[in-house]
Amino acid sequence: MLRTSLLAIIVAAVGAVPVEAKRAIRIFTPVEKVARAELVVAGKVTAVEKQLVDAIRFPGDTEKVGHKVVVIKIDKGLVGGDTITHVKVGFVPPPPPADPNVPVRPGRGGFQPIDLKEGQEGIFFLTKHPSGEFYTITPLLAPLDPQAENYKTQVELVKKAAAVLADPMKSLKSGKAEDRYFAATALLTKYRAYPETGGEVDTIKLPVEESRLILKSLAEGDWKKYDPDTINGMQAFYQLALTEKDGWKQPQPKPGADFADTMKEAFIKWLDGPGKDYQISKVVPKK
Repeated sequence: MLRTSLLAIIVAAVGAVPVEAKRAIRIFTPVEKVARAELVVAGKVTAVEKQLVDAIRFPGDTEKVGHKVVVIKIDKGLVGGDTITHVKVGFVPPPPPADPNVPVRPGRGGFQPIDLKEGQEGIFFLTKHPSGEFYTITPLLAPLDPQAENYKTQVELVKKAAAVLADPMKSLKSGKAEDRYFAATALLTKYRAYPETGGEVDTIKLPVEESRLILKSLAEGDWKKYDPDTINGMQAFYQLALTEKDGWKQPQPKPGADFADTMKEAFIKWLDGPGKDYQISKVVPKK
């Protein structure tokens, strides 16, 4: 299975931005960033290499472009990074502004091209470059800024999501329904995500028990509640991409009925019927 990257379409606007086809271009929530990154660290940019490194931007790229490479000193590894103290990160730098006195405006979706500077601190969400020589960072996985008003709240969500990914079954068996629901949305985001750098993928079935716990936990949450820093039930449900082959029938809301409530009710009904033995398909890079 080959996942088409939109990078070639939007690279001129935002630099190296591998994204999924048919996905709205937007900055991910902190929870999504944790789920999609291979390495999540709290740290500081301590050096910027003078020479650009020529490298492809994604698997199958037909040309190499200059990547700026920086060194991040790791203060704490949140996902991975427990045994390393520094990491090299490369990215395609944005073109110089036509007028250096005019600030760069955010692009579509509110994001800006990545341009890490020496001394910059934060939480960094990284994926391995196809060459394996360094990690990469994209505007969709932009670092968390310590100066942001909601930084502490976002960091707590990052830590919470990292704990879920480290021990899914423990999180899914939590005594609190809200924690199980959070775990379900984070795990679905992780399992159904295509690689940020593109490339061919396969799918594998999750064990029956884990699939069942995720689906049951998802059904426990409030699908109408929206938090810009997390994933809600409706978003998580759509990641399943259920079809009639799975026994799923798209409900038709009655006049005046709430759509989220209608969808959740239909999901619970499906889970008790055709979906009782459903196994979630996990997307993995093709070997």
